[in-house]
Amino acid sequence: MVVLERRDRVGGQLLTVRRDGFLMETGATVLPEAYSSVMALVDEIGMRDELIPSNSLMGFVRDAKLHLLRADNLAIDAARTKLLSTRAKLQVGKLAFDAMRIGKLLSYEDLSVASAYDVESPAAYARRRGIDGELYDFLIEPTVRAGAGVPGDVISVVEFFFLWQKVLGTKLYAFRDGYSSFMERIAAPLDVRLGVTVEQVIEDADGVEITWTGPDGQHTERGAGAVVSSMGNEVPDLLPQLDPDRAAFLRDLRYTSCININVGLARPPANMPASFVVFPRPASDALFAIIAEHNKAPGRTPPGKGLIGLYSMNEWAVEHADEDDDTLLAGLLRDAEPLMPGLDNDIEFARVNRWYPVLVYSHPGLYRELGRFHATRRRNSRIHLAGSYNSSGNVNTAVAAGERAARELGEALGTPAHAATARRHPAARTT
Repeated sequence: MVVLERRDRVGGQLLTVRRDGFLMETGATVLPEAYSSVMALVDEIGMRDELIPSNSLMGFVRDAKLHLLRADNLAIDAARTKLLSTRAKLQVGKLAFDAMRIGKLLSYEDLSVASAYDVESPAAYARRRGIDGELYDFLIEPTVRAGAGVPGDVISVVEFFFLWQKVLGTKLYAFRDGYSSFMERIAAPLDVRLGVTVEQVIEDADGVEITWTGPDGQHTERGAGAVVSSMGNEVPDLLPQLDPDRAAFLRDLRYTSCININVGLARPPANMPASFVVFPRPASDALFAIIAEHNKAPGRTPPGKGLIGLYSMNEWAVEHADEDDDTLLAGLLRDAEPLMPGLDNDIEFARVNRWYPVLVYSHPGLYRELGRFHATRRRNSRIHLAGSYNSSGNVNTAVAAGERAARELGEALGTPAHAATARRHPAARTT
């Protein structure tokens, strides 16, 4: 199996960096237990003993105060917390009832199965159900911001329920040596070619022909079939034979941006037991979360040190993308300071990461369109598509989409063994 990878490393949006005894995640940072496809892959490649439980305490900010909820007990803690008034807590029942109704339709492989609910934003849903105000401002929208990095009035409400149940509301783990160790283990037995730009993939009666350019020039190779895993809006340029309606859906996909900054500290911030601090709109237009890596799992810092990650909203990242690193750090620290006074005095270093693309910027109706997109795919094709645009974007969605693409490619080729091999390495662009 050949993997053609655009970057100069494996892992995509997963990257672990070590510096001066600090272990930093610059992309995804935890592994929720609900990521069933990833967990199965962890077991398959023998990395279960390299997972360590992550501190699941989440801090929700209100009036510069931190209110703690457990990620794996969000519903229970939401009913007890002082984050919400008694009136708002009584409204949680409506939210729990609606979450239960939609829960079985929240698929990592294809979120279009929940398309009947894909008719409004979280903000519109909250108004319709009479749970706007407090419950929306300090629990619903912060959940959207924490999971997607965008406001709650622009994306699909399906996204909110997915994040609530499939990402945040579960037990959390971390890889002992960081997420990159997971990707490197997967890639080890494969023929991975780095720094490659795929130009086009053509299907004919005998297989596929792939044209790509690498460090040593242009190449054309043939194979039995291919799985294409890329940004959705780039896929039509790679597949000139793609049906025009399917190509139009992919070209219209928009992706979010994020600026996240790893900050090494001389000491941990005081009075900060949470691993994840979520910022509502009233507290910050710039930040959606702070992740306290030193609280998340052991071995992230030298003894006595602290390590946090600052994560920006999409809109802020787009607006400030061209600013220098010091200006970006000052901008995000400004909103973190009320919660962590004197933070800037303890900084030993800061590493700025500008991420694009991050996630598909969903909108009400996107998953209904996705259903039509899937319904028109050719199951007997020698080219199958993977990518996190098949559901709410996350690591498990990417794995589940890759597994389905590999499975369907194997069925099209009539070679179950091929499908089993491809399933083990679902994030690859393969021939």
